[in-house]
Amino acid sequence: MTQRAIGSTVRLLCQVRLVVLAFALVLALLDGAGWLGVFLVVLAAPFSFVPALNWNARGQVYARNGILLAGDVVVAVVTLLPIAGSPLMAIYAAATAALWGLLAGLLLGVIMAVPLALHQLTVYGDGSRGLVTGIAGSALVVVMTWTGTLLGRRLRRQALMSVELATVREQEVVLAERLRLARDLHDTVAGDLAGLALATRGLADRLDREGAPPGTVVLAREVSDAVGVAHRHTRAALGELRDERAGVSGSVADIARHWTERTGIPARQSVGPDVDDVVGTGRAQHVRALLTELLENVRKHADASRVEIAVSATDGTVAVLVSDDGSGILTDRSGGYGMRGVRERAALCGGDATWAPGPDGGTTVRVLLPDEPADAPAVLPDSVPETTSTVPSYTMTTEVA
Repeated sequence: MTQRAIGSTVRLLCQVRLVVLAFALVLALLDGAGWLGVFLVVLAAPFSFVPALNWNARGQVYARNGILLAGDVVVAVVTLLPIAGSPLMAIYAAATAALWGLLAGLLLGVIMAVPLALHQLTVYGDGSRGLVTGIAGSALVVVMTWTGTLLGRRLRRQALMSVELATVREQEVVLAERLRLARDLHDTVAGDLAGLALATRGLADRLDREGAPPGTVVLAREVSDAVGVAHRHTRAALGELRDERAGVSGSVADIARHWTERTGIPARQSVGPDVDDVVGTGRAQHVRALLTELLENVRKHADASRVEIAVSATDGTVAVLVSDDGSGILTDRSGGYGMRGVRERAALCGGDATWAPGPDGGTTVRVLLPDEPADAPAVLPDSVPETTSTVPSYTMTTEVA
């Protein structure tokens, strides 16, 4: 990215050198330098023409290849021979020094420019005028090297700031969309489910009072309970959509406690001491959603009597481990949308998720997420299918182990 940021300036300096070479070729032919002058120009042309042509694609190679940089130093000094003492020499030397400063930085650029500066001192004659002109030419080479370095730094910094600004704007758009979804859910689905929960609860009680068959009463209460669970999950989704807190210690404890209250299955949890320092706002949302998804998978499929949750951070990588003592799984590729959603969520964050049999039976799920350059609100791509979990898949970013 930073190499592309300086691309337009590199091409401009290379084009200046190509123009000087064209004049040098004409002068060489007019002065009778013959094939030697033509050869020197042809030798130097690729070092300007090729970067100007495909800097965006190969600029990183050109800027970091010591052989190419050293070759450009040699060619630049040799190229100045046919135009020694002319204004073209000063222009070519200045453009070359600025180019080296732009590519290599101040220290290496000055080292590369030393041969050019020494060349300036030797080509203007032995008199005082020649000495002053040579010193001025040498100083110009050093100044242009510094100028190129300063320009390169500012262009690279501007590119980084542009990326950061674009990231911030993208996060603002994501946050606005999350808030819009939260409002829509609150005004439509959440309200409808609340009303439906009251209605189904009243229906079950009425059927019981009027002596309806026991099977019908049981079915009505199951429907009422299912609607109540859906309403609670919708409220939890609303909380996730509006939540911008960093850190996960409190959230992991809340998720484990609420899940235990709802299922009756003990869920012990532990969070490493440095996790909250590593997990930012975006990743914390992913952690909460991912834990909820994994616990839902345990509730639906594991037939477990105990669950262990561990969240830790090592060198910026967040790891979450969820283990149960249930019936286990056949392979880490088995399962439905729940497992697929966890795996895709981990991949979205640059990590991975694995399922393995536990040491004492059951299943151990491990999700590792590498270091995030910036914690942004988590949004899954449209291609991610909806899971069977009760918490929306767009609220999670973490590692589960």
